[in-house]
Amino acid sequence: MAGQRSGRHHKEDSKAISKEGSLHQLEGLLGVSFHDRSLLRKAVTHSSFEGGGPAAGNERLEFLGDAVLKLTCAWYFYEKDPVLAEGELSAIVGQIVSERSLASAAVRLGLSRFLMVSHSLEVTGGRELPSVLADAFEAVIGAVFLDQGLNAARDFVVNNLQLDTIDTRDCLKGASFRNYKADLQELFQKRGKALPEYRVVSEKGPDHDKTFAVSVYSEETSVGRGVGKTKKEAEQAAAEDALSHVIFD
Repeated sequence: MAGQRSGRHHKEDSKAISKEGSLHQLEGLLGVSFHDRSLLRKAVTHSSFEGGGPAAGNERLEFLGDAVLKLTCAWYFYEKDPVLAEGELSAIVGQIVSERSLASAAVRLGLSRFLMVSHSLEVTGGRELPSVLADAFEAVIGAVFLDQGLNAARDFVVNNLQLDTIDTRDCLKGASFRNYKADLQELFQKRGKALPEYRVVSEKGPDHDKTFAVSVYSEETSVGRGVGKTKKEAEQAAAEDALSHVIFD
């Protein structure tokens, strides 16, 4: 009887955890309306949930999403920069699809509160583990691909990993890639602030060799400034500057 009570209690805890966020709310955050919502449910179901095991969890979708993610990133940068060699494309994609990058994207989406996990994983803070978040993000990509097709999955990846903000030259310098704009946005969201706004404050030089200065604002207060040879490069520099000293009350 004690074992039965324990099992029943465990199952009830798991069900309670699964109700923290509705799939409808999650669709709104993802910007995707699923035709088959069961795919989204599976994407946010950890293999530990109610003892379902890998087949009942999101591991197969994660596997598929990983393949779609790498294809999308390779496709995007292949088109964006025609002069990149095969080895350079491989190096860039490798940095972008890192666990840290994917976990950060999951945090920006608020994905953790929608994850369905076991009671034991919940009480140890497992839903916030970078590996769990990164896997769930890949599983969502897989779900979008199956439900909406490759182009929709590509758009989802490009938007949520903010691929248009990435400077491939920085990746190829051997420095560890960091998307400062994404990190600043994540910080603002955690603190309940409106999203940062980037404004070009000056342009200098001839058209073929311009230098841009950009300020990033929290509401109407400038919190960082950066310069670069492109607007996107200047925005990254401004976000990096903001992260170095921004303090919220």
